[in-house]
Amino acid sequence: MLQKADPRTICCAIPCKTSLLDVLCVRGLVNVIGTGRLANQPMFNHGGSNVGAVRNLIAYNFLTKTDCEWLVMIDDDIGFTLEDWDLLWEDHNGELAVCAEYLQKLDGEQRPAQYGLGFARVHRSVFERLVELNAEDGTPWVRQGYFAGVLLWDFFPQGVTSAGEYRQEDHGFWTLVRLAEVSVRYEKRTHLAHSGRSTWRYDEAALAASYEAQGAQ
Repeated sequence: MLQKADPRTICCAIPCKTSLLDVLCVRGLVNVIGTGRLANQPMFNHGGSNVGAVRNLIAYNFLTKTDCEWLVMIDDDIGFTLEDWDLLWEDHNGELAVCAEYLQKLDGEQRPAQYGLGFARVHRSVFERLVELNAEDGTPWVRQGYFAGVLLWDFFPQGVTSAGEYRQEDHGFWTLVRLAEVSVRYEKRTHLAHSGRSTWRYDEAALAASYEAQGAQ
């Protein structure tokens, strides 16, 4: 199944704390733009040390400063290919959110980062539904607050939950998406590269074999 979304309706955003992008990420961007899969200039947001706040600023700019239908979120240390991009954009059932899996940066281990935001696409209507999401007492699930002088919706909450568990901003976002009863397609066929001291490349078949070997021990 080929990409059905009009490339002109896609906003690709990359949070970048250090102002440096991994070469595999740059190569992926160049390829999708050069092949016409993306028709808009990528949105870079760098310099913020709080990734949750930076993601909220990206969402604000996407919603208020573009008329794009889709927000693609790619981390600056995620390398991807045209095949990975096309897998992300496969339309199986008109889904409004797709999240791809990649490996965590753990030496000597292959542990997937489940429900991360390193390579995902979300429709504008999902954010609109999150704004309208209320608790039983009428309190909005998504709060507002100022960051860098801008009033933002906190679509990417992070911190300690009522259950006493620390929640990263990516898990906070997907939790809200589930509360809004938006189904998420979980993509495991990609071979995303997560770069750091080394390069951790995701491969579902290799992970399955590793799990099977561990179970046999």
